[in-house]
Amino acid sequence: MTRPSQARRSPRRVAARAGLLLATMVAALAATTIATTVTPAHADPVPPLPPASSADAKKQSTLVDAEDIRLRTMYERFGVLTEPTIVETAGSLPTLLLPARAQPYTATDVVAAGGGRREVDGGVLFTAHVLVGPQARLVINGQVGELRLASGASGYATVTAWRGAMEFFGDSPEKKLSIVGWDVQNLRPDTATADGRSYIRTMGGELIVRNVKATNLGFWTGRTGGIAWTGSKGEPSTGGAADSVFSQNVFGAYVSGSEGIQMIGVRLEDNERSGLSVNRDATTTLVSGITSTRNHGDGITIDRASGSRVMRSTVTDNSGDGITVDGRGLGLVATATGVQVHQIKDTLLEGNTVSGNGRYGIRVVGGENSVLRANKVTGSTVGIIIKSGANGTQIEGNTAIAATEAGIQIGPDARRTALVQNTLTDDRRGIVIQGATTNVVSRNTVTGASDFAITVRGQADDTKIQHNKLSGEGWRAIDIRKALGVKTREIHSNNTDGWVSLEANHWYSLIEEHPALLVWGVLVLLPLLGWRSRRKAKKAPRQHPYPEAELLLQRLTGGTMRPPAQLALIAASANGAGASPSRSAGNGAGKKLTAAGTGPSHGSSVFAEAAPRRQPSTRTKPTVPRQDAEPTELIRRGGPAGRVQDHETTAWLTPPRTSGSSDFFSPREAPSAPRPRRGGHDGHQENSQPPTS
Repeated sequence: MTRPSQARRSPRRVAARAGLLLATMVAALAATTIATTVTPAHADPVPPLPPASSADAKKQSTLVDAEDIRLRTMYERFGVLTEPTIVETAGSLPTLLLPARAQPYTATDVVAAGGGRREVDGGVLFTAHVLVGPQARLVINGQVGELRLASGASGYATVTAWRGAMEFFGDSPEKKLSIVGWDVQNLRPDTATADGRSYIRTMGGELIVRNVKATNLGFWTGRTGGIAWTGSKGEPSTGGAADSVFSQNVFGAYVSGSEGIQMIGVRLEDNERSGLSVNRDATTTLVSGITSTRNHGDGITIDRASGSRVMRSTVTDNSGDGITVDGRGLGLVATATGVQVHQIKDTLLEGNTVSGNGRYGIRVVGGENSVLRANKVTGSTVGIIIKSGANGTQIEGNTAIAATEAGIQIGPDARRTALVQNTLTDDRRGIVIQGATTNVVSRNTVTGASDFAITVRGQADDTKIQHNKLSGEGWRAIDIRKALGVKTREIHSNNTDGWVSLEANHWYSLIEEHPALLVWGVLVLLPLLGWRSRRKAKKAPRQHPYPEAELLLQRLTGGTMRPPAQLALIAASANGAGASPSRSAGNGAGKKLTAAGTGPSHGSSVFAEAAPRRQPSTRTKPTVPRQDAEPTELIRRGGPAGRVQDHETTAWLTPPRTSGSSDFFSPREAPSAPRPRRGGHDGHQENSQPPTS
């Protein structure tokens, strides 16, 4: 028997299958995406912070402008001062000016001049801006215990020097001097930057920081970002930091317009932007043995700073790049021979450990004669990338491990790059050269590559690939199919014995390269499935939605509530015959579906082809059934009311005999009684009057 709601559920089933297919494809897409873009398990870069709202950004930039105006106003007063002086400033905390003198100023002198107070726990709180003038010196040592700079909604205190000198140092690396931006209202470190925050800065002077832990300092920009060395070419800042910790500032440390700044053994962690930012006009900066970790920007940024050296440092788990070198010129420079771009030169990155950063391990953009030597890069999108006008870059003796895209990438728009004696392990692609010219790739070792060991794309004139050892399992060891200007005679003496070539599997490679195609495929497939289900539903024979309920109703009412054609349709639906109304009522040949026997038998069809119709009989019988007729016969004839029903249509509706009851009989068990003759074209017996004498 056909299920009651089979026809009605078919679109639902199609939709369910489509949903299951969609879920399967989405799961496959997720698996593909994870397999192709997942960061190695050991890497855990911190996410970048959300950008400041427009209102906060405008407020902070206004505060920076106000700071510049305040400082320029204070510079003019030093010419006539001979002792510390408090100057009131509109819209800000007062400023304590420290003019030149032979002896250095201390925290005690600042408190005595009204610029702060000593707390009950032994710390010192600066409640005013402190500005050290030319030829003056401020020294804060470990005897202070903790230096707190007042910071909050009512204003913030800063410590700055203009052509002067400042020195902050603790007793030892284990007993550091603590400097913190302090919320005086809530008596805790200030974590809000929207209303400004305390900072330390030198302008064309000297700043030395040693054995110091500086936290919760700075806001908005670099020069107000925490601890900053700023100046100009004519008046560069000097000094540096050693054995110190800069944490939870906007920038860990900011260097610009300086000369010979040294950062040795400094730890930069959990800062809102870069850990260390070395910017334009900063020359011969030395960074050695530092650790930059969990910063919400790059670990170390060198931006248009010539002669910078970053050596033996550890850069891990930053949300941006590990180390970024941007050597592009600031603009066009007119010369006797034409117009040139002034590039930054001679940057050295040597012996650094870079791992688990969010984007690239080491990124070099522009610049001339940069040297990357003996660095170890693990777990980035690209281990080392050289691009955007970089010229004369040397990449020697580096190790790149488990890069999701490429161990080393040259280009686009890089020139005269040498890759020598590098080791690339378990990278998807070992070396990628894309749109870069005049390259030398020699004596490198690539192991465990899963796509190409070396691939060249785009314009790559004068590229030499020689004496490399390549192993792994992928499409090709050396792929130059998409390269232009590469001469095959310049590619020789490479050892590819350990390379296993995969058979072409274009479908898999297409999905791997473009996982979003799965989503687009689902979007195209769903309308097609919906159209197919609707078309199938239209072609299906019309069926009653609840044939079993109708069958019960007809049995209880004796078939008096539905016409014969509809009853035939209901019976066909209940027994799986699938008869249509037109077939039940009769076809064009004059045939008709009628009862096969006196009643239905389970497992067989209810209706069968009937014999040709006979002519109406002229004999007549009373229309009122006999009063002694059995109940079954009354049901056949329409009940005591005298309405006669078609026997073939109603006989099968007779309920089966019930145990212990004699009210109803099946057609085969009914008492013998005269059966009415068939007559008429509609299956009803004709009524005629008895003959009159």
